[in-house]
Amino acid sequence: MTRTGIADREPCPNRIVEDIGGAFAMGAVGGSIFHGVKGGWTAPKGSAFRGSLSAIKARAPVLGGNFAVWGGCFASCDCTLTAIRRKEDPYNAIMSGFLTGGILAARAGPRAAGQSAVIGGVLLAMIEGLGVMITKYTAPDLPGPEDYAQAGVQDPTAPPTMGGLGSFGGGPGGLFGGGGDGGGGGAPPPDVVDGDRAITGPADDENTFGSSGTFSTTLEGESEEKSGGWWPFGGSK
Repeated sequence: MTRTGIADREPCPNRIVEDIGGAFAMGAVGGSIFHGVKGGWTAPKGSAFRGSLSAIKARAPVLGGNFAVWGGCFASCDCTLTAIRRKEDPYNAIMSGFLTGGILAARAGPRAAGQSAVIGGVLLAMIEGLGVMITKYTAPDLPGPEDYAQAGVQDPTAPPTMGGLGSFGGGPGGLFGGGGDGGGGGAPPPDVVDGDRAITGPADDENTFGSSGTFSTTLEGESEEKSGGWWPFGGSK
């Protein structure tokens, strides 16, 4: 099982089966080791291996079954609390341990059920708290401004600066800004040649933007006398 986070666990219907199988395997393996050592230690002299094997066959499956029952009850309570609370956090595991301990000891009476429930809740609280502490101290730290500076990457959490807003502001070279004196005009347009007419930028004294925003042009190579003075249709008025 490679999943380590709460959000990476199996969905609830499959989680119950998974927890039952995992708990049975844990109980069977652990019981085999424990009862194997115990059976060999208490066996008569010269028959340690036979006594160990007999103890494993007799007790390991029982311990595995007890673990499976506990795991199935715990997973069922966990899934029920998850559906009721509509969230999945360590509190579900703590309450599930409390309920599981009380349910499994219910046949022994209310007092024994209460004691078992408290033990189950405290045990799960210790396990969950240890898991949270391990995750907190083993998780990598978030990179700081110095780390971003060393990597040559801009800090995405840093507030915007005036330099970053220059391309959209009214400063020099801005998208909506003007020249260095804060004027409203942008950069002068390049020269454009259209047929026999030459349209130049504001550097030409005769071709400038007027106060109304219009742009005046003159015909290159034509004098005012040839065009008829100020009359636009040629000739004299």
